[in-house]
Amino acid sequence: MSYSATAKALAQLQQQFSQAASSQDWQLLRQLDRQLLKLVQQLSCQGLKPQFAAELAGLRQQYQSVLAMAKAELGRSEAKMQQFNQNKAAVVAYRQTLDGVS
Repeated sequence: MSYSATAKALAQLQQQFSQAASSQDWQLLRQLDRQLLKLVQQLSCQGLKPQFAAELAGLRQQYQSVLAMAKAELGRSEAKMQQFNQNKAAVVAYRQTLDGVS
């Protein structure tokens, strides 16, 4: 892959990461993560990582932001699940109380 093609691929990945993160498209983020890993491995094998240090630094920063966003979303999802389970337990207990009264 030529220098300009690689630079274009990195810029495109960065833009796609940004769009996927904004829309919280977790499936697309997973796919982009795989593409990024493959591209970075290719750059590393070819000894080209230093030439793309600035682009990779930008992607790394964006990647860390996406990870933080994903962890925050996971925390919110876990809290919702915990609340759901608490509500479910309360409903079951209430039904059991009603069944005992009948």
